[in-house]
Amino acid sequence: MNQINVQLNPNLEFMNSILLTSRYNEMTKKYIGYGLMTEQSNAYTNRIKSFFEKHLNHPIYPYIESLIPNGFTFSRPVELMLSLGNSMDFSIQHSLSELCIQYCGGLSAIQQLLQMLKTFENDIGYFAFFEETKNYYKPIIDRANSVSNQYPYISLLENEYGKEQNSYNYVISSLMVGNFGISFLDEKMNKMSIFSVFTTDDYSISPSVLFHEFSHPFINPLTEKFADAVKEYENAFELLKPYKLPGFGSGYGDWNECVNEHLVRAMVIHLLQKCGLEDMSAKMLDNDLHFGYRYIPLILKQYRYYDNHRDIYPDFESFYPVLLPVFSQNIETFPARF
Repeated sequence: MNQINVQLNPNLEFMNSILLTSRYNEMTKKYIGYGLMTEQSNAYTNRIKSFFEKHLNHPIYPYIESLIPNGFTFSRPVELMLSLGNSMDFSIQHSLSELCIQYCGGLSAIQQLLQMLKTFENDIGYFAFFEETKNYYKPIIDRANSVSNQYPYISLLENEYGKEQNSYNYVISSLMVGNFGISFLDEKMNKMSIFSVFTTDDYSISPSVLFHEFSHPFINPLTEKFADAVKEYENAFELLKPYKLPGFGSGYGDWNECVNEHLVRAMVIHLLQKCGLEDMSAKMLDNDLHFGYRYIPLILKQYRYYDNHRDIYPDFESFYPVLLPVFSQNIETFPARF
């Protein structure tokens, strides 16, 4: 696999259009401090709002809104819709994560939602509408293709992590706030189909964010696998709190997420340096330190050690337990800037 598949996903765009025209932003602001759908007005969002305006009394709206307090936010709607694969009948093609199932309210709630989505689409003809409006994305798709062809991302990722995957999919939606890394495991092959889902601002369509979202599916499962070892260093979470931005400002809510974000953000800087993007890597480091990721400089040293000792550590999984002791360092002894 040496090609990144830049694409739109009609199922995801359908869900995002419903969320855009629902009370999703109003409700998520109460929980996390900001809305998760765009508040920008343009030709595309105006057409969506006009198309859905006469359907706002459909029962799918209160049903989706009832799922939000349980956790139907952030990546959960994204993962659910991508799990449908290329099917247009709202049947699940890829197994959902346990976390997604839990935060969607359970399998029965998911099946009810998918049936309602199928009925709603049949009633309003959304997919035909999407075919008529998707030309809005052409210049964005062209830009994303240009970025995805700039560097050998896949070979860099697979060489660094020591593992091949099924596919790398670069999914675009201008309706979201934020970017998400989703993966589905083929248990027979022990390989993942990776979906990095990007909004369309200049920051998101960039090498740094591409490396970030494609790294999560490599790193997050290791944090789960080595959960007991990760927990041993949980004291670092308390040490980090004075440096963490309020709420979700730093991008994590618990210790496991904090570990994942540290390791992924450090890997982004490490891989940017391998691409010769020194200015971008320096900017990312400064930004991450501002967000409170104080262990990144130590992790970068460990990544260089890993690169120089691949005869001992053939893949990132074998190195992961060796990496964790960086979190035993006392953050309070670190300088304000590295």
